[in-house]
Amino acid sequence: MSLGLLGSLLFATGAQVARAADGLQGVWQLEPPAGRAGLYIFTGTHYSMMAAATDRPDIVDTSKATADELRALWNPMLGNAGVYEVSGNLVTIRPVVAKIPVVMKPGAYEVYEFRVEGNALTLTQRRNVRGPVANGATTKLVRVE
Repeated sequence: MSLGLLGSLLFATGAQVARAADGLQGVWQLEPPAGRAGLYIFTGTHYSMMAAATDRPDIVDTSKATADELRALWNPMLGNAGVYEVSGNLVTIRPVVAKIPVVMKPGAYEVYEFRVEGNALTLTQRRNVRGPVANGATTKLVRVE
């Protein structure tokens, strides 16, 4: 294979990955099923995912809350941020900080299949550090920026 052809193939493959990552970059808001709010942000190499149920209890002083009240407040939340990489239609996230400590342990990752169609983003979890995820949850988002 000529060096020129090899270079063209590598550039084309790199350009396809860059275009896929470019399509993912931006600020995305959860499609609003009643009772949920969330914002996902993808920059060039970093991401942030925050989501929560909107009907959580309104606890002013958590130091006086019961264990059940705290579970009702914090359990229906998702929160992590870190770095990501794209390969084809898969995005691998590597959390640096997370609500749940095991999610941010060294070597932890999650892989999502993603699809961008117009202003819509769909993420379906496919695997994590423990292996394949059967019936991975699908999250639908709408571009806001």
